[in-house]
Amino acid sequence: MRTDTTVRDVMHREFLGVSESDSLPEAAELLVDEETNCLVVVRGGEPVGRLESRDALDALLSATGVSDESAAASPEHLTVGDVMGPPLPAVSPDDSLAAVEERLVSEGADRVVAVDDGEAVGVVTDGDALAAGAPRTGAGAEGFGDESAAGTPRSEGAVLSTAAAADSDAERGAEATMDPEAAERAAAASRDEAAGTDGGADSVAGAPSGTPTQGVCENCGALVPDLVTANGQAVCPNCREI
Repeated sequence: MRTDTTVRDVMHREFLGVSESDSLPEAAELLVDEETNCLVVVRGGEPVGRLESRDALDALLSATGVSDESAAASPEHLTVGDVMGPPLPAVSPDDSLAAVEERLVSEGADRVVAVDDGEAVGVVTDGDALAAGAPRTGAGAEGFGDESAAGTPRSEGAVLSTAAAADSDAERGAEATMDPEAAERAAAASRDEAAGTDGGADSVAGAPSGTPTQGVCENCGALVPDLVTANGQAVCPNCREI
């Protein structure tokens, strides 16, 4: 709860009020229409009582059931002053929200009236105090989105490796489109990489003419341990003799 929140910050400046001389049936109708259970009774702005829905209902039912048909027993002649209860707990607009909560609990009330210079200027309900006192951030907000906090560090190596493999495959595909022979060499290189070999193509290119080197024959595509260079191509001994 924010410790700097005051009554002035959360109070309702427009509240439901009635006077002592108001008709009780009309006040009861106001309670129903506004769906509230309490009205502030004021006398020239000063809070002097409260009219709770249960008190108004009890008084109206009692008046309706009385056998005496005198004017005093008629519900329409009852006033708010006849059945109103004691004033609501009063607080200052500058009081803290914590002080309001203490008053609500200690006096068993569901609302307080803010009084300034003897006049009612607002009302704070227990619901208002609860909403204003709710924490601004939830428990466990620190570390939100931090995967390492959950004990599972994020591995970026796998993502980078996948991207590199995709780039390599794309380059090989582009090379195969331009040159059919290159496509065969690329396929052979892929097989060599899967088998854990170094591919052999670069070794042949860097080897002197006629030097035996392991690799893939560019003529028949066979993988042989004694690949040699003949007529500018890396071929196996069988193809060399042709």
